Amino acid sequence: MEWLAGFFLFILLREWLLPLTELTDTSELTPFLLLVAGVLLVDLLLEWRWLGLLLKLGGGFYLLHHTFFATPLFDTEWLKDVYSRLTTDIPLLYSQNWLGMAPVSRSLLFYLLIVLLVSLLSYLILQQRQGLWFVFMTEAYLATLDTFMPYDADGGIIRSLIAGFLMLAVLHFLAMERLAGSTGRNKFAYWKSLLAPVLIISLSVGIAYSAPKKEASWPDPISYFMGNGSEGGNSLKKVGYDNNDSQLGGPFVQDESLVFTATTNEKYYWRGDSKDIYTGQGWQKGDVNYQAILEPRNFSWDDKLFSNIETKTVDAMVQYKNSEKHAIIFYEGQLTRLPKYAPQNATIQYDVTNKHVQTHEGIVTIAESTNAGKSKNQKLIDVPNPVLLKMFSYEATSEVPIISEKHFLNLQSDFPFSIEQQYLQLPDSLPPRVKELAEKVTASAKTPYEKVRAVEQYLRSSGEYKYEIKDVPVPKEGQDFVDQFLFDSKRGYCDHFSTSMAVMLRSIGIPTRWVKGFAPGTETDTTETGKRIIEVRNKDAHSWVEVYFADTGWIPFEATTSFVSPVRVEYDVNQAQEEQPVINNLPVDREQPNADDRLERLEEDENTGNITKRISSSYFLISFVILLGVAVVLWRKRERLMIWWVRKQIATYPEDRFIDKYSKLLFLYEKILMNRQEGETLREYVKRLSVSGDVRQDLWYLTNLYEQIHYGFKEVEGKARNIANTILDRLSQQMKP
Repeated sequence: MEWLAGFFLFILLREWLLPLTELTDTSELTPFLLLVAGVLLVDLLLEWRWLGLLLKLGGGFYLLHHTFFATPLFDTEWLKDVYSRLTTDIPLLYSQNWLGMAPVSRSLLFYLLIVLLVSLLSYLILQQRQGLWFVFMTEAYLATLDTFMPYDADGGIIRSLIAGFLMLAVLHFLAMERLAGSTGRNKFAYWKSLLAPVLIISLSVGIAYSAPKKEASWPDPISYFMGNGSEGGNSLKKVGYDNNDSQLGGPFVQDESLVFTATTNEKYYWRGDSKDIYTGQGWQKGDVNYQAILEPRNFSWDDKLFSNIETKTVDAMVQYKNSEKHAIIFYEGQLTRLPKYAPQNATIQYDVTNKHVQTHEGIVTIAESTNAGKSKNQKLIDVPNPVLLKMFSYEATSEVPIISEKHFLNLQSDFPFSIEQQYLQLPDSLPPRVKELAEKVTASAKTPYEKVRAVEQYLRSSGEYKYEIKDVPVPKEGQDFVDQFLFDSKRGYCDHFSTSMAVMLRSIGIPTRWVKGFAPGTETDTTETGKRIIEVRNKDAHSWVEVYFADTGWIPFEATTSFVSPVRVEYDVNQAQEEQPVINNLPVDREQPNADDRLERLEEDENTGNITKRISSSYFLISFVILLGVAVVLWRKRERLMIWWVRKQIATYPEDRFIDKYSKLLFLYEKILMNRQEGETLREYVKRLSVSGDVRQDLWYLTNLYEQIHYGFKEVEGKARNIANTILDRLSQQMKP
């Protein structure tokens, strides 16, 4: 019975550890599960606690050696190494600098924590029979993760409920046995007694889990109060950089959390990773080629995204926010050097295929088998630690491309076989109408570059597709993600536009891949040397397309409407101008008048000219007086006329032209109320205006919306657009000279 209770306790403890693989950088739970099982076994087998404690600590050190060291177990060198690391990392522990500690120190402390906590739980639950509180705590823990974190705990909650109640039933029988005694009782009596609660718990939980359920009539209260309520029957998620792109689509809400601040001489995409396999639902990586970089500061990236074109060198300094760190180097264009970074012990696992730069925590030594003739030997090599390391800051040198249209228009579709094989992949289930649409859009294009621009402009500017983040459906089972966006919903965000462009181009034989990272961000200030200070937030998480061109490489393109591509383009194509035809065949009057006729006509023209001169002088004088009077009236009424004219322009603009409407209103305030000083920001100007509190509040709203659209390249949503237009009309109507 005690062993059975210990088994159920292990199931509950396992549910506490499972979320680590999804919510942290932990990739392997086996050492932790072995340690938990070992502690429980020792407590069940041994009654001597001090001897059991020594065995538990020995097991923890064995797992530490097995995970991090290749030297023999009984060699004291690895123990000395652990001791030296602990002496260095203990001060960091007091200052709560967890990421600065070595992975060996962190793992050892976590092993010790597991030993102590599991020993305490074993004593309280298996010996003292106090297990109800731990079952409730486990359910609350999983429910909290399921509600507030990106972890699906439905299965864990059910498993914990079954294991927890069965453990409580076993503990109850053990407590009854202690009170009543079991002398003369059959050894199978307890198992028979346990059969009833097992059947009751299994039946009730099974029916509750499998029975049909009616959809909730009220929204999720947690999501409602956090402002994450759903629309259109789809659950909302927060925008941000994520590695899982296997299932695209669905709504999300903006997240203003600051990820990093960058100081750079160029505003450009922040590239993170790329993927090449389109599944019909999302993107995955195919074959990758990893390269270990143990000294990143001394390494130069010679493999290029693009070549044979003009580039600009970019120097960027990136500073992460503590709560939003990533174990990824985001860079502009193509990375060339990484001269400075913190923490200093960072190493890199570089994905050569997708140009993904992932940071790891220091170096570990492993044994690698080598064949020397018939004998097998092992040699020790240094590799990046499997534990990921989130960066504090780094400085990166990179290059961004400058596109010459003349150069790209001359490129033909001579792609290497390896490129075509990898980057023209499409699922067999892709509907044929996707390719038909791509062929229709590119019908008049001749070169690959013209076809790329045609598809890009179709998605961005045709008016067929709307940028939307909330009312976005998730593809149904068996429905292709691109096909749904192009022909059914016709609304979505960057993932929809970029994936559609990549798939459409692949369908007509142009190699593409899907790229993700961050949009350029918001420029907040400049340094004394002229560099830009840029803030990149979670809402700037973005995806775009890279297209392969022969003899050039991978060039980024922006398919998402309302986003502006930061790529420089030189429009250097000399277009021949058509010559205008010269008209030489003028009509000729073949009837030549005689001399008498010419004299009569001259006299008539002279008399008519004198009369015309007198009439013209009178008309000129009258017209001048009238025009002068009108000019005086207009001058005196100039402010009223200007207000009338601006109101008319604001009223005639469509609702989606908020920028133009706001600019006209601002022009009206500057002309009527107060001039805007040179170098004065919009916020400073609105603050200085002498207006009532209500008007100032309305102007604050409009100004904030203008900054989001103009500097954040975001489209105004329907509700915000209606409110803004109402305020614009009201303020323009209230304006008086």
